[in-house]
Formats: sequence, structure tokens, C-alpha cells
Amino acid sequence: MKTKSVMLGAAIAALSLAAMVLSPANAETGDAGHAAAIEACSAVNPFQPVEALGAVDDGSGIGFSLVWVGDAKDRLWLCDADAEGSVYSYSLMTADLLEGTGPELIGLTPASNGGFEDDPQAVAEKVCAAYLEDGGTVLSSRPDGLGTDPGYAIFVENEAADLYLCNATGDAMVWAFEPIGEPLSFENGTAAS
Repeated sequence: MKTKSVMLGAAIAALSLAAMVLSPANAETGDAGHAAAIEACSAVNPFQPVEALGAVDDGSGIGFSLVWVGDAKDRLWLCDADAEGSVYSYSLMTADLLEGTGPELIGLTPASNGGFEDDPQAVAEKVCAAYLEDGGTVLSSRPDGLGTDPGYAIFVENEAADLYLCNATGDAMVWAFEPIGEPLSFENGTAAS
């Protein structure tokens, strides 16, 4: 499957973003361990001013932070950065990258209540691994620290040992999927919009 970002539509994106922004972040933004990551993720956003909505350990086990940033246009960004302020991924969260096909991709069947009977974190892990054309191996997984309908930060490795950060939810939607390697460099000090 090609990794391309496609908007489902302004109404769905606006509804999703409103739900995320209106629900408080479960993460602590004042933690000193996340300070440099929060500062770096905030500084590279091209739509100032920004607000750090939360930061948690990204689950990689090497001291990186997963930072949520809201921008001046009321959009949500996901950033992965280290304690030295180097940014490794920066994603604008707009829509499900699978356009609603995630449940079918991993063979989920709906429960009678309209949800899914499987464990939400296991569903998110499966859909992130399946997002890679030849599949992948889940290396780590943890709640992403945002809002009342949480997603999961999942590190996936492909057969070539390339590492990816995936953000997915328990309903098999993939919101971000980015390669992780060397720190990103930003033109004029800000991320592309």
C-alpha cells in the first residue's frame, strides 16, 4: 500500500479535530524530561502561535517524546523529538490515511454495538503493521496521550529494518505514518505546511 496522505473531507477532519482539541490532553506538558522536545516541536510549526497540548514518552525506550501541538489555524500536529531538541517526525493530523479501509485490511468484524470486540491497542498495532506493503513487525506500542478517545504510538519495522512511527486508533484508523531515521531539517526553521 502506498503511504500517501488523503483527506476524507473537511467535515470529518473538522469533527475529528474538534473532538481532539476539546478533550483535554492526558499528558503532562510541564515534565522537565519533555521540555526540549516541546520547545523544538513548537518552534518548527509554521503556523504560530502554537500551544503544546501534551507530551509523553514515545515508547521507543530511548528517551524520545511524543508531543501534540495545536497551531494558530486550530490544526493538530504530532511530533517525535528527543531531549536535545532534535525532531524526528512531524505530522499534520488531518484524516485516516486508509480512508476507512483499515478494518477490512486486517479482517476486523464489527460487534453488535457498532465497535469492535478486539482489544483497541491490538487493533492499532495490527493496522500499523499492515500499513506497510509487505507488512511489518511491531517493536513497541503505547497510548499516545491525547484525549478521551486515545490512539496509540506504535513503532513498526519493515523487512529492510527501516523504522516507522505510526499513530493509529482502536477502530483501525491510521492518522500518521512516518519514517524515523536521522533528525529532520527544516527550511527557514519551520516544517512544511
